[in-house]
Amino acid sequence: MSEDKVGSWLDMRKSMAPIIRPEKCGLLIIDMQEYQVRKGWPAYKLSNSIVPGMLDYFMRQTAEVAEPNIGKLIACFRQHGLKIIYTMYSSFQKDGEDLAARTRFFNAMATEKFGGAAFPYKDHPASRIVDTLKPEETDLIVIKNTSSVFTATKLEFLLRNMGIEQLFVTGVVTNMCVEGSARTAGELGFEVFIIDDACAAWSEQIHKNTLQSFSLLFGHVLTTQEAIARVDEKMGG
Repeated sequence: MSEDKVGSWLDMRKSMAPIIRPEKCGLLIIDMQEYQVRKGWPAYKLSNSIVPGMLDYFMRQTAEVAEPNIGKLIACFRQHGLKIIYTMYSSFQKDGEDLAARTRFFNAMATEKFGGAAFPYKDHPASRIVDTLKPEETDLIVIKNTSSVFTATKLEFLLRNMGIEQLFVTGVVTNMCVEGSARTAGELGFEVFIIDDACAAWSEQIHKNTLQSFSLLFGHVLTTQEAIARVDEKMGG
């Protein structure tokens, strides 16, 4: 399919985007944890030892763009009393044996080289949500030991109980846990919007390709400004 035809298809898809219904909408914040977006933990140190600087773009994009925009979305949702859901990608067992084999492999490397797991235990300080986006008691926190939050948790059941039918998906990493969760949500019948500038990938090209692929069929893409404007409009400012 040529690029102009892809563009025409995307225009058609954009025209089909559902109307935002804030009372049915949840803000899903994927894996904004210390070890995911801060350099001081074994996950970054291991990747940097393998390919120096590999995650530098990702870290900058997260800190300078995605993280502040997630903060704006959180403020909007809190202002209007809407639901906020956080996920944490961590092991349930201290030894990490409940994680997938590929993840355990990197944990073993990180432990040998840097004295700690790349993907830590759920109660380890590295697993905490970053302080700038700290959850409140009214928020839902879902711990997962898989990429897609829907694979190994009861989040679908919880969202149905909460009356949520639409999801604004944010966080990291765009082409991994964000996309995996968003695509599965679309397959499960939720109306899904990935918030472009509230996510980050290892490169700009990966990020753009992922969002284009997602918007071809599975859901829709909005900017932070567009998402907030649509919520504010429906909620009366």
